[in-house]
Amino acid sequence: MDSGRAVHFDMIVSLTSPSSSLSPQEISTKGLVKIVISHITENVRAREIRWFFLAETSMTVDDIDFDFENSQIRIMLTREIPDLPPKLSRLVGAKLGQEVEVPYWTARELVELGYARFREEDVLNYNALSKIHWRETIPASRQLPALQPNFYCLLRRHVRDLKEASRSDQVKLRELERTENLVRDIVNCRIRKIVSLAASPTPSEELIQGLTYEERSLYSILNKTIVEWKTKLLESRLDG
Repeated sequence: MDSGRAVHFDMIVSLTSPSSSLSPQEISTKGLVKIVISHITENVRAREIRWFFLAETSMTVDDIDFDFENSQIRIMLTREIPDLPPKLSRLVGAKLGQEVEVPYWTARELVELGYARFREEDVLNYNALSKIHWRETIPASRQLPALQPNFYCLLRRHVRDLKEASRSDQVKLRELERTENLVRDIVNCRIRKIVSLAASPTPSEELIQGLTYEERSLYSILNKTIVEWKTKLLESRLDG
C-alpha cells in the first residue's frame, strides 16, 4: 500500500463510528490499528449505555446493528500484522492460522485488507441459506427452526456485498437474485409462525430463544398488542 495514502493517528483519533467514509484501500495497516484502539475505547462505554436505555424497550434494526458491529467475534489470522501498538499487544504472539477475538467491524476491516478470514460459521452463503430455506418451507410444518441470534445481521451484510459485487459481475447478479428469492420466502415463513407464537398463551422459552434479535423484538410487539386487544375485547362495559 502506498504510504502516502496512510491515515495518520492525529487525523483519526476523533473517529467514533465504524461507518467512516474511509475505504479499506485508504487506510494503512498502522492507521487501521490506531482507529481500532480509539474506536473501541469510545464504544465500549457507548455500547453499555445503549443497552441500559434499550433494556426495557423494543430494539430497532439500527440498534441491533450497532450492537453487532461492536460485538466480539473470532477471526483467523492469515498474514502478520506489522507495527502493532501496545494496546493490541495481545495479538503480538498470535500465529498465522490462530483465532483471535476482536470487534466485528474491526474483523471485517482486517479481512478486507487480507490479514484475516472469518470462520465458516460466521459467513453466510447461498448453500447455507438454501438449507435454512428447506427447513422453513417443509409442507404443513408449523415448527419454527432456531436461527443464530445475529442471523439477520450477517444476512444484511451478505446481501449488501452481493449487491456491490453484482454491479460488475453477472454471475454475482444471478446469485443476488436467487438469494433475494430465498430470503423473501424465509422471512415470510417465519413471520407467519411468529404471529402464531405471539398469540399462544404459553410459548416455551426454548422457542423464544430460537428467535433472532429482530424477531424477538417483533414477537414482543405482537404479543403485547394481542394481549391488550384480547383484554379490551373481553372486558364487560355494560352500563346499568
